[in-house]
Amino acid sequence: MSFTDISSAAGITLFHSNRLGTNATMPSMFSGGVAAEDYDNDGDIDLYFVSGESSQNHLYQNQGDGTFVDVAQQAGVAINGKRTSGPTFADINGDGYLDLALGAVDNEKFHLFLNNQDGTFTDITATSGIQFTAPNTVSITFSDLENDGDLDMFASHWGHDLAEGDSLEMIWRNDSQGDLVFFTDISTEMGLSTIYQNQFDTADNPDAEADSSFVPSLSDIDSDGDMDLLLVSDYGLTKLLRNNGHNFELVESDSIIDQFGMGSAVADIDNDGDMDWFVTSIAEKEYSGEDKNPTEGYRGNTLYKNDGLGNFSNVSISAGVSDGGWGWGACIADFNNDSLPDIFHVNGWGQNGQLFVMFQDDKSRLFIAQQDGTFIEQAVKLGINDEHQGRGLSCNDFDNDGDIDIAVSNNQGPAKLYQNNLTGQNQFLKIKLSGNSPNTQAIGALVEVIVNESLTLTKEVRIDNNFVSQNANELHFGLANNNTVEKIIITWPDQTITEQSNVSSGQIVKISQ
Repeated sequence: MSFTDISSAAGITLFHSNRLGTNATMPSMFSGGVAAEDYDNDGDIDLYFVSGESSQNHLYQNQGDGTFVDVAQQAGVAINGKRTSGPTFADINGDGYLDLALGAVDNEKFHLFLNNQDGTFTDITATSGIQFTAPNTVSITFSDLENDGDLDMFASHWGHDLAEGDSLEMIWRNDSQGDLVFFTDISTEMGLSTIYQNQFDTADNPDAEADSSFVPSLSDIDSDGDMDLLLVSDYGLTKLLRNNGHNFELVESDSIIDQFGMGSAVADIDNDGDMDWFVTSIAEKEYSGEDKNPTEGYRGNTLYKNDGLGNFSNVSISAGVSDGGWGWGACIADFNNDSLPDIFHVNGWGQNGQLFVMFQDDKSRLFIAQQDGTFIEQAVKLGINDEHQGRGLSCNDFDNDGDIDIAVSNNQGPAKLYQNNLTGQNQFLKIKLSGNSPNTQAIGALVEVIVNESLTLTKEVRIDNNFVSQNANELHFGLANNNTVEKIIITWPDQTITEQSNVSSGQIVKISQ
């Protein structure tokens, strides 16, 4: 297995930057992003990249021949000269076409675009009910919170100072009626004010820390049929919120120990049937300055293993994934199709003359899973030698050849597309679900692929949010040297079950609810 940078040949030419002379605020330095999905329903995965202030955002339409064409202007989504962040595709009105949500930082405007089913979008922000007082909307995702069939919105707002009585503005219920798309802020109703009570600025607590959330990930970690919220946050404030059927409750756990939670990836990394959690952070790095090393004591990434009941234990050091430099967006994917999920994350921070300048050229990390549960870092060895300021990423099969490629969104740098050149005997299977309207993407479904009596691969159908970025909702299973799978079991969001037996490898299986 190896990777090749095909960005230029594929037509990916976007360069993210801010205007010369503008102040590099903290949010402008960590914002950016890429969303991957088949927005035009033609069978291949397209890309929407954020450009920063220097130019307009790009919607790269996949041509099906290994190249992409920017159609943002024609599609009506060419936001120009803005500090946008965290693009996400989701079908919010249940018509079978993916709409687009787009956050922004430094008090720039949030956007919600409705897909017109003809390759164009309409900006419906003004009538959507979504209004933010939070200065930054960093990452966005969607899930069916209330099991009522439509997709609700979740947003992170790093740097949101909270006064008593404020809403966290994180959870927005989908109250759409027919053609009228409308969302209602239910953050307080869902218990977030109680959970964040120690972070509200009051007379008794004048030095409260702002909300520092970076990534909202939705996953049924306790296998009870509803989505829990894994809220990765900066400054040691990551929170695990369990859905009790009415609202969210904070899970107090000594195991949640990431110091500077930034990126998030959720998957069954050990093939035991439950969802595990990987969080990127900052690892201690050698420092040549005369003063104290600013990263002294920084522990790096955290890999949380699930016991099946939603309780996590930290296995980062024993697994060999803690030393990841300064990590941001992450994904868990089986890059070599050996049935063992791997981990990839992008990296970087700092500008000349600033603290942490030693992370300016911090390379991405690719941790390849071994049979004993450990990982070996091999990014450069396998051809990924990106020293830019990585922020977001999407890990999907963009050229439909049966292996996982990588799209990278860099801050103050070029967008990248790495083609996976996998060869050999390892097989794959892709599964694409079609759910009943309004949840046409079948978000919340559970898919089990029983390869043989000793190997079952499990995936949730989610709108995966990595950090300012999104993976396409196409389930990819590496099958090692197995040419068939014994059975596919799909548990749909309404808990009905579909099964298929004796399925051949090397294909995409489309299954409707």
